[in-house]
Amino acid sequence: MANSNTVFAEYNQVGPISSTETAIASVAGGTTRLLLGLTNDINGGLFDGRPFKVRAVSQGVASGACNFTQKIYWNSTSNTNLTTFTNDILILSSSTQALASKSGYIIQEAVCIWDSTLKQLVSFNAAPAGYVSIPTTGGVVLGSTAVVNAGTNPVSSTGVGTINLVQFFVTHTMSANQTSSTLVEFAIDRI
Repeated sequence: MANSNTVFAEYNQVGPISSTETAIASVAGGTTRLLLGLTNDINGGLFDGRPFKVRAVSQGVASGACNFTQKIYWNSTSNTNLTTFTNDILILSSSTQALASKSGYIIQEAVCIWDSTLKQLVSFNAAPAGYVSIPTTGGVVLGSTAVVNAGTNPVSSTGVGTINLVQFFVTHTMSANQTSSTLVEFAIDRI
């Protein structure tokens, strides 16, 4: 849920029901990605050289055995569709969340820093494991091997010359028996 540090957020976006990795659409049934990013009007110091968090919380629901995965990407701006990820940079990838006729949640956060002088975006992951059946079986995870590092940690990308190129999107993959997927929260917070 938004807090006083949340500067950009989207809530309760309908996710794809597909065994192919698919980005969350900007509108239900749409063909372009839902992007969350920084804007030029705040280039004066809130984010330049200062850390911020990108957070995604998703829910998958299945009617039988199903594997649910969430990924957060930095958007390279060369693709806008829902299934082409060439040149996009993977920031975080969850492990597969096994759903068996129930719902499960995946919670991920990445700490990022953008530098206007170096024209570079750097990201460090900070993601707990996903939770299955959180309403009936709560838990606290202090550390997890369920996080897949996106290549290397930190992830670094050059050529991010202006703040309006700092954009992120989320993908879902559901293997079978999919009922629904929802991007419950997608937010950027100041730290």
